[in-house]
Amino acid sequence: MTEHQPDSEPTAAGRDARANRRLAPGDEAEVRRPSRSPGHVRSGARMLSKEARKILSKHRARIPERVVEEIESTVASIESLRAEGRKQDLAELEAQAEHLDELLHQHASFARKSTLRDTLENIGIAMAVALAVRSCVYEPFKIPSGSMMPTLRAGDHIFVNKFAYGIQIPLTTKVIARDMLAEIEPGDVIVFRYPLDESEDYIKRVIGTPGDVIRVNNDRRKLEIKRAGSETFETVERERVEDQKCRAENSDAVVENCALFRETLGDHSYLVRYSDDLRSNDPSMRTFVVPEDHLLVMGDNRNASSDSLAWNAIADSVVATGLISRADIRDITKRRNGRIELRELDNYIVANDDAKHDRARYLAERPSPAHDLTLEVWRAPPTQLEATTASLAQHVGASETIEFAELLEGRGLAERERERLSEYGADFAEIRYHRGGTVSELVLRAANEPVLFRLHCGRKRCEQTLDLATRAARLIEAYRANPDYDARELLVREPGRAHTYPGRGKVEARFLERRFGDEDRGLRLRAWRKPSESLEVLRDAALAEFAAGPAAREQDRREAAAITDLGDDAHLVTLDDRFVVVHADTSHEMLAVLECGPQRCKTAADAVSLAGEVGSRFAAVAKDAERLPELLGQRDAGSLRERPVTTAAGYYWDRLEFAGSVLDDGHALAVAASLRPDEGLEAELAQRRADAGIEFERSDGPGPAAWYGQGPNGRVYLFAIPETELVVELSCRAGLCPDEATARALADRAYEKGLDPANFIQKDVRTPRPFVPRGNVKGRAEVIWWPTSRFWRRID
Repeated sequence: MTEHQPDSEPTAAGRDARANRRLAPGDEAEVRRPSRSPGHVRSGARMLSKEARKILSKHRARIPERVVEEIESTVASIESLRAEGRKQDLAELEAQAEHLDELLHQHASFARKSTLRDTLENIGIAMAVALAVRSCVYEPFKIPSGSMMPTLRAGDHIFVNKFAYGIQIPLTTKVIARDMLAEIEPGDVIVFRYPLDESEDYIKRVIGTPGDVIRVNNDRRKLEIKRAGSETFETVERERVEDQKCRAENSDAVVENCALFRETLGDHSYLVRYSDDLRSNDPSMRTFVVPEDHLLVMGDNRNASSDSLAWNAIADSVVATGLISRADIRDITKRRNGRIELRELDNYIVANDDAKHDRARYLAERPSPAHDLTLEVWRAPPTQLEATTASLAQHVGASETIEFAELLEGRGLAERERERLSEYGADFAEIRYHRGGTVSELVLRAANEPVLFRLHCGRKRCEQTLDLATRAARLIEAYRANPDYDARELLVREPGRAHTYPGRGKVEARFLERRFGDEDRGLRLRAWRKPSESLEVLRDAALAEFAAGPAAREQDRREAAAITDLGDDAHLVTLDDRFVVVHADTSHEMLAVLECGPQRCKTAADAVSLAGEVGSRFAAVAKDAERLPELLGQRDAGSLRERPVTTAAGYYWDRLEFAGSVLDDGHALAVAASLRPDEGLEAELAQRRADAGIEFERSDGPGPAAWYGQGPNGRVYLFAIPETELVVELSCRAGLCPDEATARALADRAYEKGLDPANFIQKDVRTPRPFVPRGNVKGRAEVIWWPTSRFWRRID
């Protein structure tokens, strides 16, 4: 290393001349006054002294020894003068500092900082300090939108305390010293990096912390929280604020159709607002289970905020319904009728969806008698109306006679409405009633019209007799409006899928009436071919008409006598003026009521013989409706002349049925799929077996890695598809899978479909990403510092 040689060095004469100049007697007063301020002199001397010692410690060998001695002597003089405190000679201190500066300039300029370097270092230090303060202590933010109104408005400037929840290492998501500082609490207003685009900062209010379960309906008006460790949900307290109005985002203009509420969450009490015109009410609920180290947040402008409830990502996603569809379930389980509905599995969101997992749940419909509703309307029946009423009531078990006023008894009806409905009671000549375990029966005969109604109502639809009375009143009200209404027009405003069985149309294809001879002494036949109404009810109505059926009292006239020659369901009734044979043939769905007077039947045997002739033609007529008149013809009547018949003109029967059904959890199937699980296929299978909580055994399929288990909730197949790196779990309840073979067939179908990614990968699917990672939190919003009207207002 070459020793540095200065361009010139001061001589002893020069130094003495400078010293003499400082100490000249005539200049003493001037010398004793420094040219700079005392502060500048002291700080300058301190910095030069520090710089000189630093240079000598690093570069002593490069400076001549005599210069080193002079620098050390000057530094010693400066330190001595500085030690004198306020009594120090500032002029002498300034002179010594200037001398040290000149020595360093001439002999050690190579080690001194340039002006540019010094400036850059100062800027760097300032930036580091600012970054440290901004990263760890406080940072200003400007509110970009109205999602936090009324708490914060667009354009507000706030300070965020970044030291509140721990110290975040700059440019990372790592937070240290969390245990030493406060935890994030429900109700805190935080600033965080937006999970879907971390280049953006969002500000929202914390609603859920790790372990909390949040239930909220889709219009955001109902919020329920079950805190970590609790067993029950609690509704977040909220009351309407009447003395304040909603304001526009960028002005004080009042916003219509908007309401403010004061909400209390933890230790925080704050205002939220709802704008009714922004989204329709939706009562359906979603449930969010906040995972470890994550948060769920919402804006105070509840239904106008992009927050946890609205965040979705677009990605190529696994779709479990591509493995099992409704068509597959119908095909394999042989369910041809009834709904099979796809339901969200518990509608729980437990993690930010990474699009590699999906699950689906199907519910199948099963009959539910408690939800049934049936209306039968008998118009101008060919049998006596009172007899038909008695037969129908007897067959449906409506054995109790009741007054309409008794049906109106019950809760939940305004007195004025009760009085209005009671007026319809006069329109019924007879009401028969029965209430069983799951259904109620009501048979109503109109007072002044040839019409009869039957209402069959399940307990879920008709919880009390008042429900029956309301429907009965609607029936007669509609009938008054138009007696020609059919059943579906008489009973309206009922939920469910209706099935109608109209009786109007070709009555001549279902019913025949022929008369021969005198009305009282001649021959009459009434016959039904494949009637939509009950064959048994019609038979007993015909018998009751002659006071001989099961609905007649035993002491009334004569009992019907069975006629074995015509079959098990034929009855002879002997009256004073004629014989009656009632013959039902269920095999051909035929019923004949033959009345034979003395003009044709002198004895009961004549009537039975003629009824046998009619019955012999049942088979042919059952096959061809046009042959119905052949049941009784002129040849059978002999010389009796046929008389025209008009009684069938107004006759028809129809029925409206709401077949009760429910989507039953006992008839359910769930399928879950995981694509390329992080821990591998075998580990995923093992984890799912452990989570299921039932015993599994190895299965010979589907695929090379399959397990089968059966528990109280049904049958479960677990299997992997190595070709597509897919793990599938299929759970089937007993209603859909009564045996292992059915469950296996469904699993085989899912395996076949799982071999082709096109079946279960869907492009550009919206997947929920509701949770904010803890490491994305920048700090707690504490005060507003601009505008001046709200200067230093604390953020609740």
